[in-house]
Amino acid sequence: MTERYAAFISYSHADASAARWLHRRLETFRMPRALVGTASSFGPVQRKLLPSFRDRDELAASGDLGTELRAALAASRFQIVLCSPKAAQSRWVNEEILSFKRLHGEHRTLALIVSGEPYAGDERECFPPALRFQLGADQNLSATPAEPIAADIRPGKDGRRLAALKLIAGVAGVPLDALARRDAARRQRRLMWITAASLVVAAVTVGLAIYAEGQRRVAVRQRELADKSLDFLIGTFQIANPATENPRTITALTILDRASHRAANELADEPGVSARLLRATGEIYTNLGVAEEAERDLNLALARLPAKGEERARTLLMMARIYRQRGDAGASTQAIDAASKSYDSRSPNAEELDAETTESRGRVATLKARYQEAAGRLGKAAQLYAALPGDHRDDTARALLNQGENLLQAENGRQAEVVFSRAARLYLEKYGRNHVRTADAIRNQARADLEAGRVTSAKTRIDEALAIYQRILDPLHPLIGTALILDGRVLTRAGEPDAAIRSFARAIELYSKVYGANSTRVADVQFYAAEAELAANHPEKALDRVAIVKPIYDREYGPDDPDQAELLTLRARILTAAGRAADASKDCHAALALRLRLNSADPALGTLRRLCQTGI
Repeated sequence: MTERYAAFISYSHADASAARWLHRRLETFRMPRALVGTASSFGPVQRKLLPSFRDRDELAASGDLGTELRAALAASRFQIVLCSPKAAQSRWVNEEILSFKRLHGEHRTLALIVSGEPYAGDERECFPPALRFQLGADQNLSATPAEPIAADIRPGKDGRRLAALKLIAGVAGVPLDALARRDAARRQRRLMWITAASLVVAAVTVGLAIYAEGQRRVAVRQRELADKSLDFLIGTFQIANPATENPRTITALTILDRASHRAANELADEPGVSARLLRATGEIYTNLGVAEEAERDLNLALARLPAKGEERARTLLMMARIYRQRGDAGASTQAIDAASKSYDSRSPNAEELDAETTESRGRVATLKARYQEAAGRLGKAAQLYAALPGDHRDDTARALLNQGENLLQAENGRQAEVVFSRAARLYLEKYGRNHVRTADAIRNQARADLEAGRVTSAKTRIDEALAIYQRILDPLHPLIGTALILDGRVLTRAGEPDAAIRSFARAIELYSKVYGANSTRVADVQFYAAEAELAANHPEKALDRVAIVKPIYDREYGPDDPDQAELLTLRARILTAAGRAADASKDCHAALALRLRLNSADPALGTLRRLCQTGI
């Protein structure tokens, strides 16, 4: 008969509470990823066990187990008997054991000792007769003792966690040591530390990735480290001075600074915990845009980590992100190379790290203006994320969005639209419509529409994305500015430059408050506003805006940057409209030369070369 159940749970009703616990544990247990797909005596190990059968009602007094229970016994891979004095005296528990042994043999009946004593021979006896003795050739109980595999949840014995792992290992056909070790490592990774104030509440994950040598001591070690991490968290708040600090107004950055200082200067006897905490504070600093402190904490974490290991790889990938945001493609590539050498294919999370490394290389290719290469790498990263066990829709969609942006830069708008649509579906499935990630995807779909000349569709989508942002985000959130910029670009293309300039003005006001008037964000908006002024036949106003952009780009990007080429091209167009053909030709050829230096395979070179030859 086909196996429908992983285990048939036999118990007396005095042990119903323990039976419910065991049933829930078996049905909710997830195999560690490192074991999924490996060989077992029952075929490849699955992520989840088959369902377990638990009889909930007293049997009828007919003396027969009944058709349903016999069918369940026949369709079960194992039988687990909850052993107690009441179970030892239960006629029905004994009958179930006899029936199961007759169907499946002696070695698939497991025991879980709840109370009493095995082989006591008196009122304390917890093993039913059918469990204590083997079947004879006539399929009846013989005098030959059986030696059932038993887990023990009595006080001072295995404890519930180890007892459950013993039974799961038996039912799944995997070695207990491998299951316990990987389950302990999984539990270890789940330990989190949480800091305060609105931002930090969900941010600091204390993954106590301690490379314990004695696997038998992992569980005890985990508890000790969890206590230390909790003490660390509580202590971070205890050092606040209630006489000088208002707990209702203290900033998240203040708490983060304290956590960073303590992680760097305490826990000297726990370098692994210290390093994990420092990586967490470094990641939060990065998300806040505080790059100097982020780099400091990540370097401190690297100094505490061994030369090989997943934690080192993740820390290096975070360093690569900081370098990339700074515009340093070389340093970012070096960090990614070092990360890829920090783990190998045997690492438990090697496939996930492969995806993260591939995504990071794609982002660096974008920084180098190698858009086709970047699109290929990011598409590969999306495939790797999608193939991972578990829910990686967020990671997959993020890689797809970045792939789509590079496809647009490579002038492959049709494929970009396909990729953006996939990302939008993933975010919609996971988060619903009123979520920032969903709005991001819709905004990118609007961008693809704009590049393809579908102005009406672009306007509909950017209006939808902007409405979502304004419903769920702070009024000064930068994403609202990003949406306003695209709205202005769409309006410019739609022949409504005055409306576009109003959208750009709102974006400039927002970015000036958030980043400052001389930031690159404001300069980018001025760039697009200059295009709108040109469309409105205001070349002098357009040149005034270009004059604002140029010193900011010079300061932040230097002379050799793709944005400088874009700015030169725009100024050439404006100069042509202003009747200054010679100056326009000079800027056009300067833009062409710069693009050639940056990327001789740039798909925009052909168009730009024709413009320079025929006049802007």
